[in-house]
Amino acid sequence: MSDAYIVELETLRRQLQQLHELFAVVIEETRPTPDNPNVMPWPELLSKFNVLAGKYAILSQAVGQKHAALLKEMTVVPRTQPNGIHEQNILSVLLRTKLAPEIEKEEEEIWAQVETEAQQDKRHELLAITAMTTFTSLRKSHNDRVQNILRDSQGRTAAAQQKQQHDQQEQESDIKTEVNTKAFAEPVSLEDILAFASSGVAI
Repeated sequence: MSDAYIVELETLRRQLQQLHELFAVVIEETRPTPDNPNVMPWPELLSKFNVLAGKYAILSQAVGQKHAALLKEMTVVPRTQPNGIHEQNILSVLLRTKLAPEIEKEEEEIWAQVETEAQQDKRHELLAITAMTTFTSLRKSHNDRVQNILRDSQGRTAAAQQKQQHDQQEQESDIKTEVNTKAFAEPVSLEDILAFASSGVAI
């Protein structure tokens, strides 16, 4: 192993050790004792928890980004044999490369539920798009029908106005014709002719 890897692992070990010590201090401070039976106030406890969460997030990010490639090439081997079945069980859990059966089953159920919800979301999205398309088409068809009705109504109104004007013109023409006909149809007496001739009006 190169010196760079050793330095990197040593840095990671120190960070992990500091976090472990900080956890121990916080646990000790929050544990009621006979001398101090009072529980730590919630704001102070929340503040300490935020500090722990922040340091843990920094360490987790460092492991995931900076040391991931190195740790994948490492093999963890305990320095001493575990004392008793309890420590052996702890060691087997820490070195486990496969999830426990109940956890694995729960994880599969969670992923299946996520997949089902994703498919339902896709179906809902597709239904929403279909409904919107149908609504848009119906609204366009309705607008087209309204415009056609308006055009037909305007056309009928214009035709009615033209017919009314034509009928009015014909009626006026008939009235004029009737007046002229009456004027020429009335008999003229000889006295009227002589009176008109003697009036000196030029014809």
